Amino acid sequence: MKNSYFSLPKFFSVSDLQRNYSALLKNLRDSDHPLFILRKNDLEAVVLSPQLYQEFIEKIQLLEEQEALLAIKIYKKEKKEKRLKRMMNINELFSENGN
Repeated sequence: MKNSYFSLPKFFSVSDLQRNYSALLKNLRDSDHPLFILRKNDLEAVVLSPQLYQEFIEKIQLLEEQEALLAIKIYKKEKKEKRLKRMMNINELFSENGN
């Protein structure tokens, strides 16, 4: 997969999208860059090719897995150091001092 999301974004107005829908979709397929759709100079939508969308999803999943593995590593370290506390209810989890 290309790292196409590192290039300059392509901005189009909602009117451009309405008038040139087929051409913009062809541009999307050919370049594999996201299209940023503006309405009155405010970002209204981002259109991604299926390939780029899948690449983003895979990267998000990888980051979530890395975050989960880090949490497990921290848990194991704190357990080994006997720094874990048993909580009796959910309110203790969100209290400032855990008591």
